[in-house]
Amino acid sequence: MSVSGTGNLGDIAFSPEGEEWIEFGPADARRRVAFHDYASIYAVPGLYERVFYRELAMSSSHRVVGWFLGALSRVGRQPADERVVDLGAGNGLGGEELRRVGVRRIVGVDLEPEARRAAHRDRPGVYDDYLVGDLASMPAVELATVTAMQPTTVLALSALGPGHAPPPVLDRVFALLPRAGLFAFAVKPTLLPGSEDPAGQASGYPAFLNDLFTRRADELARHSYVHRRRTDGTDDPAVAFVGRMRENQVATQQQS
Repeated sequence: MSVSGTGNLGDIAFSPEGEEWIEFGPADARRRVAFHDYASIYAVPGLYERVFYRELAMSSSHRVVGWFLGALSRVGRQPADERVVDLGAGNGLGGEELRRVGVRRIVGVDLEPEARRAAHRDRPGVYDDYLVGDLASMPAVELATVTAMQPTTVLALSALGPGHAPPPVLDRVFALLPRAGLFAFAVKPTLLPGSEDPAGQASGYPAFLNDLFTRRADELARHSYVHRRRTDGTDDPAVAFVGRMRENQVATQQQS
């Protein structure tokens, strides 16, 4: 994990009631930002890594990359031959991990413009290109960078649901995968088929996952794990899926 110019972040403090804000900086210049204000967090070199990786032990990027590598090995493919879309790329932590394991072609995608600036600042050269915007509504001309790459794999290395990678976004990017294209992503357990959580059911994820693994793709692996610690010290669980497209049925569905 290489970030230069991280400055003096001081002690990290969290809001006492829920995950509402983060406080950081030297004693004479403390700053407070909203917990999920990623634009403000990415704007400060090293703050994202310090908060989520060091303080809260977030593990999804490393774990999902590892499970992706395991799937590659099982199907007889090499990292160097993969053309990867890093969905929810943030400031490039996942892209850096993919480069480390031998992936040569990576396009990052994120909703937050500050994420792209942070990735170029902290990890220059990690991405061949980096798109900013909502893939579900992005015009084809803007998506041309991804289309031209002819991706073989889509990874969402830290996105965990509707706020990061809602089903329409996954539909759009999976439509670009060929037959036997690989994917890996994680969700919160409340988004799984059979969940009785009302918000989870309303998200569209249970129906999406059921349809994905019933009609469109083969499930190669499923792993329950801890995404990170919450600020109250409890675990924030997740379930990761690794799959392989049977055929490009997503594109057919979208065109019907």
